[in-house]
Amino acid sequence: MADLKVRQLDDSVAESLKARAGRKGVSLEEEVRTTLAASVEARRTAFLRRAGAIRKAIGAKAGTDSTRLIRQERDARG
Repeated sequence: MADLKVRQLDDSVAESLKARAGRKGVSLEEEVRTTLAASVEARRTAFLRRAGAIRKAIGAKAGTDSTRLIRQERDARG
């Protein structure tokens, strides 16, 4: 397992984490661990959801040139 030291953390963030840990009855360290893990998992889940949607869209267009599909997606987003 890794050890981390966070420097120059905004005081309001630290106080919010301490308060949240107190309300849950856990240590500040445990609250930080839980918060970081949840953040990483949320991003991973969102990525997998987007990747699944792209796979589904491409699967329906099997045999097409992916370059064209990428350009269409890019153009659609502006």
